[in-house]
Amino acid sequence: MRIISLTVRNYRVHKDLTVNFDPSRNLVGGPNESGKSTLAEAAHRALFLRAKTGGNVQKEMVSTRHLGEPEVVLTFEAGGTRWELEKRFAATKGSTRLTAQGGATLRDDEAETKLAELLKTETAGGRGAAGLLPELWAHLWVWQGKAGDDPSAHTAAHKAQLIQHLQQSGVAAILQSAADQRVAGRIADSYAELFTNTGRPKAGSKPEVARIRLEESEAALERAREAATHLAQAADDHARAERDIAEVAAILPKLRQDRNATETKLQQVADLRRDEETHRKASEAAISRREELETQDLAIRELQSKLVTQTAALHPAEGTLASLATTEETARSANQTGETAQRQAAEALRRSRLLNDLATAAVAAFEKDEAHQRLAERAKEAAGIQDQLATLRSDLAKLPALEPKDVASLRKLETEVGQATAALEAMATGVELIESPVPVLLDGETLAPGGARVITDAGELVVGDGTRLRIRPGGGNSLATARARAENARETFASALQTLALRDMDHGTAVLEQRQTIGQKIDGLKTRWNALGGESLATELTRATAERDTAREELKRRSELAAESGSFAPPVDLADVRALVASTRDDLDIAEAAETTARQQAGRLREKLEAATAALARQRDETATARQTLRDLETGIKTREETHGDEANRTQGIAAAREAERQAAAKLAATSETLAALNPDLLSADLERFNRALAAQEARLRDAENTRLLARDRLTLDGSTDPEAELRHTEARRAAALENHASEQRRAKAIETLHQLFTSSREAIDRALVQPLADRISGYLQCIFGPGTEARVQLSETGIEGLELVRAGDSAFSFATLSGGAKEQTAAAVRLALAEILAADHDGCLPVIFDDAFAYSDPERIQSLQRMLDLAAVRGLQVIVLTCTPGDYSALGANEIRLIK
Repeated sequence: MRIISLTVRNYRVHKDLTVNFDPSRNLVGGPNESGKSTLAEAAHRALFLRAKTGGNVQKEMVSTRHLGEPEVVLTFEAGGTRWELEKRFAATKGSTRLTAQGGATLRDDEAETKLAELLKTETAGGRGAAGLLPELWAHLWVWQGKAGDDPSAHTAAHKAQLIQHLQQSGVAAILQSAADQRVAGRIADSYAELFTNTGRPKAGSKPEVARIRLEESEAALERAREAATHLAQAADDHARAERDIAEVAAILPKLRQDRNATETKLQQVADLRRDEETHRKASEAAISRREELETQDLAIRELQSKLVTQTAALHPAEGTLASLATTEETARSANQTGETAQRQAAEALRRSRLLNDLATAAVAAFEKDEAHQRLAERAKEAAGIQDQLATLRSDLAKLPALEPKDVASLRKLETEVGQATAALEAMATGVELIESPVPVLLDGETLAPGGARVITDAGELVVGDGTRLRIRPGGGNSLATARARAENARETFASALQTLALRDMDHGTAVLEQRQTIGQKIDGLKTRWNALGGESLATELTRATAERDTAREELKRRSELAAESGSFAPPVDLADVRALVASTRDDLDIAEAAETTARQQAGRLREKLEAATAALARQRDETATARQTLRDLETGIKTREETHGDEANRTQGIAAAREAERQAAAKLAATSETLAALNPDLLSADLERFNRALAAQEARLRDAENTRLLARDRLTLDGSTDPEAELRHTEARRAAALENHASEQRRAKAIETLHQLFTSSREAIDRALVQPLADRISGYLQCIFGPGTEARVQLSETGIEGLELVRAGDSAFSFATLSGGAKEQTAAAVRLALAEILAADHDGCLPVIFDDAFAYSDPERIQSLQRMLDLAAVRGLQVIVLTCTPGDYSALGANEIRLIK
C-alpha cells in the first residue's frame, strides 16, 4: 500500500490543497500552525473514519476560516490497483466514493467495506470513533508528541500477522511437532493437577495430602515423646522437692535469730542518731552566736576607721567649691555679651532675607503672568478651532452614515441587478408574423403581418382554428429562475438604498465624497487643535492661572512684610526685579556670614558657661555627698553601740560564746563516736540481707511443696498407661507416612522438571521466532548508534515486550530508562522493522508517517536518522516526514513539499 496524492478542502486551516507524494521518500516542511499535522490527520481519517461520523470528531475537522464541509481525496495503490478515495465528512449527510483505476465506482457503505478489505482492518464510526481512531495503524502513524512512547504496545493488534511472517523467515523447522505438543499438553495437565499458577503445591493433590499426613504423624510422635518425658520428669521433680524441703527446714531458724539481733542494734542506732542531731543543732547555734558577735564588733571598728578618713577629706573639697563658683560667674557674664551680638546679627540677616524673598517673589509673579498670557492666547485660538469642528460635525451628521465598504457593497448589488437583467433579456424570445392566410393570436392578442413582439415568459400562440403552440423562452424553468433572480437582485439593491437613506447610486457616491471631504477638514483641524495642546490645554491654563494667583499672593505677603520693616519701592518690570534679586542676594550673603560668625562665637561662650556650671554642680554634689556620708557614719556607730555595747562589753560576750561553742562540740563528738562503733551502714545491709535470704528460703519451701504436690498428682493420673508402648507405635506410623511422602514428592518433582524443560523449549522457540524482528530493528539502530548495536525483544501473549537497547561494549538498557531523544530513535527503528515485515500483506510496501517525531534529537543524530530513514525506503517502505525544520533533512534526498502559514 502506497499513498500517491492527497487533496484536502475546507479542512481546518486548508481551503484547497493538493500534495503529491514520492513512492519512497517525502519531506513535508513548514512553520508551526501551517497545517502539517492536519495533512497527516486528514489522510488517516480518510482511510479509517466513516464519512457519516458526527459529534466532536466531525466538528474538529470543520474549518473556522473557510465555508463548506471538510473533504479529503486520497489516491493510493493497494492490491495491485490504483484507487481514488473521496470522502466528505458531514455527519449523517457525509458521503464516500471509492474508484478503482479503469473499474467501477463504489459509494458509501459499499465503498467503506471495500476500503476496510483493502487495508485489512476495520474503520471507526459512531460514538466510539474518537477512542478507536488513535489505535488504527498506530505502528505506522507517529503522531506529534507520541514518538517517545513504547512501540511494543502497538503490536498487539498485529500479533497474528507478525508471527505468521516470522515463521516464514526460516524458523519453521524448530517448531514443535504434533506429538511434542500432545506430550507437552499431558505434562502441563499433570503439572496443573499438582501445582498452582505460582508454582506452589495445590491443595488436595496427592503430594499435599501425603505432606499433611506426615505432619500429623510427626505431631502424634512428638506428643507421645512429650508424655513419656513428662512422666519421667514428674518422678524426678517429686524426689528433688523432698530434698529441698528438708534443707530449708534446717536453715530457717538460724536466719530468723540473726535477723532479730540485727533489728535490736538498729533501734539503738536510731536513738543515738536522734541524740546526735540534738547536739549538732546546739553546736551550730553556739557557732552562729559567736560569729554574730565577732561580725558586729568588726563592723563597728570599720565604721570608726571610715569616720576618721572622711573627716580628713572634707576640708579640701569645700575650698575647691568656692573657686569653681567664681569661675562660673565670669563665664556667665561673657555668655550674655555673646548672645547680644548674635541677636543683632540675626536681626540684620532677617531683614536681608526678607528683601531677597520679596525680590524673588516679584520675579516669580512676573514670570507666571507671562506664562499665563501665552496659554490664554493659545486657548483662544483652540476655542476658535473647536467652533469650526462643531460646525463640520453638524454638517457631517446631516449626511447619511455611509462608509466606503457600503458604496462597494451597493456597486456589487447594482452589478448583480445588471447581470440578472441582462441574463433575463438574453433569454427573451422575439415573435414576428411575416404572412398568414389565417388569424394569428399571441396570448389572446392578434398579430398583424409585419408585426413583432418580445416575450420573456411562456406564452400561447394560436394559428387559425386548430393550431395552438406553447412558447417557453429559455426553456421555461430557467427563464422563471432568471426572472426571479433579477427581481430578487432589484429588491435587494432597493432595500440596501433604503437602509442607507439614498436615492440611487449617484446619490450614494456624492454623499461619500462629501463625508470624506468633511472628514479630511475635521482631521486637519484636529491636528492643529492637538498641536495647540488639545484636551490638556484647558488643564494647563487652569494650572497657570492658579500658579499666577499664588505668585501674586506671595508677592503681596512679602510686600506687606517688607513695608513693616521699612520703605520698599515696588518693581515696575521683570528686568528691575531681577536686578533687585542680584543686589539683595549679595547683601544676604554678607549678613549670613556675619550671623554665622556671631552664632559660632556665642556657641563657644555658651559651651564655656555650661562646662563651668557642670563642674560647679558636680563639686557641690560631691561635697554634699561627703557631708552626708560623715553624718551617716556617726549615726551608724552610735546605733550599733547602743545595740551591742561598748568595746569592753563586746569583748566579754565574745569570750562567753566561744566557751559555749567548745562544750557543745565535745558532746557531739562523744555521741558520734558511740554511734560509729555500732557500724549503722553495715547493720542496714545485714538486715536487708537476712530478710532477702529468709524470703528466698521461704519461696524455695513453697515452690518445693507445690512441685511435690504437682508431681504426686501427675504420677497418680499418668501412671495408668504405658507411654513407651505408645511412643513405639507412633514412630512406626511416622515411618510409613515419611515413605509415602517421599514417593509422592519424587513423582511431583519429576513432573515439575518435565514441565520446566518443555517451558524452556517453548521460550527458546519464541526467541528464535522473534529474532528476525530483532535483527531488522538492530539494522536500523546501527545506522544511529554504530556497529555492534543490538535490539532485544521478547514475544508474549499481547505481542512483543521487554524492548532493550544494547550498545557495543556496554550493558543493556530497557526502553523506559533511555533519554527522550534515544526513545524517539529506538521507537522509530521498531516501527520501521514492523512495517517492513507486515508490508508483505500490502504488496510489499506500507507508508510510515513521522509527524515532528524527533523533537528531542540533536542535529548530529538527525543526520544519522536520515541514514535510517533512507534504509527503510531502500527496503521498500514509503517514508513521509513532517517537520518544522526541513533544512535539517536536506541530506535525505526526499521529495520536498513546503507549506506556507
